[in-house]
Amino acid sequence: MHRLLPRALAVLVAAACGSLGLTATATAHVSGPRSGALAAQPPVLRVMPLGDSITVGVGSSTGAGYRLPLWNLVTQQSLYRVDLVGSQRSGSFAAPWHEGHSGWMIDDIHNQVDHWLADNTPDVVLLHIGINDLDRGPDKAHAADRMQALLDRIFTDEPDVSVIVQGLIPTTPGLQDATRSFNRQVRQLETAEWQQGRHLRYVDAPALTPAEFNDTLHPDDAGYTRMGQTFYTALSREVEERWYSSGPPPTVQAARH
Repeated sequence: MHRLLPRALAVLVAAACGSLGLTATATAHVSGPRSGALAAQPPVLRVMPLGDSITVGVGSSTGAGYRLPLWNLVTQQSLYRVDLVGSQRSGSFAAPWHEGHSGWMIDDIHNQVDHWLADNTPDVVLLHIGINDLDRGPDKAHAADRMQALLDRIFTDEPDVSVIVQGLIPTTPGLQDATRSFNRQVRQLETAEWQQGRHLRYVDAPALTPAEFNDTLHPDDAGYTRMGQTFYTALSREVEERWYSSGPPPTVQAARH
């Protein structure tokens, strides 16, 4: 589903609303900052954090994991805004929504992602999944293949979505070799997906120190802060390169939650 309004259409919609005396619930952002003309509101992107207990925020004192530091960074800039979406909520802050599921593996996400995407229509998916496959999965060697199948499922459902994959934490105790191999294979998917016209961006997870883990799998607050910074940097780059360099940003959509 293509959700980007052409500039001319955005102008026509605004004009029509004005002529009918209507007040729009959200304002379309019709030109990027490089053109020198901005609409009154920055674009709002619907962003779905997707994954396992790390997406939930297990191990953090806030219950929000990386999502809270990500949210704080987004709200400190004015280029774009974010509406976090999903069927789950955890953490006491303005946007606690997500699609994180503790203990789940890649195939568990694959089997449910169709209706999550349909219900939430994200512009961007922040994907972090696979550590449970490597820790206790029955087929560790083919975890990256399952990741590719999940990405194919997401892009089949939402061809125009941007997916930002943050690799697995390379210093996860006892899983360093496995995460290194998994990350290398997933990183290679980026080029293949782009060749098919899909917007996949892979970023390395930070190499957390032992002091930045809460347990053998989950970061503590300091570790989650570094993960949030990693996602924020990638998200901002995606906004700059996709919506501001190549065309108008997404239509501003009213928050659903």
